Amino acid sequence: MPLPRLPRGLDGLTVQVVSDLHVRSSRTPSLTALRRLAGTRPDFLFACGDLSDQVDAAPLVAEALAAIEPVHGAYAVWGNHDLFVSRAATDPAWIGYRTQPLGFMRQVFQAQGISMLNNAHARHRIGGAELAIVGIGDATHRGDDAARACDGVDEDVFTLVLTHNPDAVPRLGRARADLVVCGHTHGGQIVPPLMTAPMTSTRSPLPRPSGLMHIDGRLVFITRGVGTVGIPMRVNAPAEVPRLTLVRIGEPDQ
Repeated sequence: MPLPRLPRGLDGLTVQVVSDLHVRSSRTPSLTALRRLAGTRPDFLFACGDLSDQVDAAPLVAEALAAIEPVHGAYAVWGNHDLFVSRAATDPAWIGYRTQPLGFMRQVFQAQGISMLNNAHARHRIGGAELAIVGIGDATHRGDDAARACDGVDEDVFTLVLTHNPDAVPRLGRARADLVVCGHTHGGQIVPPLMTAPMTSTRSPLPRPSGLMHIDGRLVFITRGVGTVGIPMRVNAPAEVPRLTLVRIGEPDQ
């Protein structure tokens, strides 16, 4: 991932990106895939939401994420499926979605050393260079608040942003964001041959359903994620758990 303003001390920094697991139980295939990352030790772990579709599965996800053993820290943001899940079969017909107990889920993740950045930020100093990691809330339900998340972050500090839905990117305002990492789109999940993705579940059109792109002048990486929603299959949108290596280009020190 070539970045022109990456400080020398952060050159070669690795970020493991996990998103859209949609884990419902111990038998969910995406949980098995996640466990294969145990002990891989990236510098940072970013979990970009839609991690658990059932509250009972949250401890399983948190344990598997912690087993990756990131060197400098693990950070996560909520996705729309972390906030709300589909109604149960026994619910009254007028109930569309159930709310998830975020307090319990936050406690479970933090007990495993995973910091939830819901419109908040964290700071690190690595190799003599400063780094800000900003977590933006889910834009699907207008939970994003970039001003609150970035409050107190120096404009001269190299900044990585993680969020769930790329719809948050145009609302970053004047906040510095050297790279935004997100998920949500599943890369379209089911993409017919010779066609573009018919659905990305975003309000704003995207240049591509996944990958590296510019949105509203920002450099954005959208991962296809791991799990599925609705139909339990993917077509021309394979699951992925990408590891990004940040590479400094040019000569600026900031």
